[in-house]
Amino acid sequence: MAIVCRGGKVLLQKRFRRSQGMVFEFPGGMVNEHESGTSAAARELFEETAMSDLKHTATFCDVNQFGGRIYYALFDALEKDEPIAVDESRKQTFHWLFPEQIPLEDFYPADVAFIKNKLLIEKIYQSEFGFQDSGHFRCVEVKENSALE
Repeated sequence: MAIVCRGGKVLLQKRFRRSQGMVFEFPGGMVNEHESGTSAAARELFEETAMSDLKHTATFCDVNQFGGRIYYALFDALEKDEPIAVDESRKQTFHWLFPEQIPLEDFYPADVAFIKNKLLIEKIYQSEFGFQDSGHFRCVEVKENSALE
């Protein structure tokens, strides 16, 4: 998953899924063989939004409800960086939302845990401890363990 942050907000796409109808989700997809989770997120971000050359700040890893590994790669976007709908069949629209505005009911359990444990906690931490809102989430770089991929 590509988690794109800009001005304290996170990029979500609303798109059509045959089995679910219109849903909110992060841009993302499958990790190809010999590809890192971060590289896959950057590739999928470009394929789904035409966004590239964003600053990578961290990658987090978890296991989803199906037993598969899931990666959340965080990228910082500038004010000028905007996604573009690239596939008409997806009926994509893009939204910049504050973490507390994310409609959790559209997301899988691992995604909800990431939103609650990383995006929302970080937002609370910034406000409680008086960090200036630079528009970026403070993240510790988490190196991917290539043996797990």
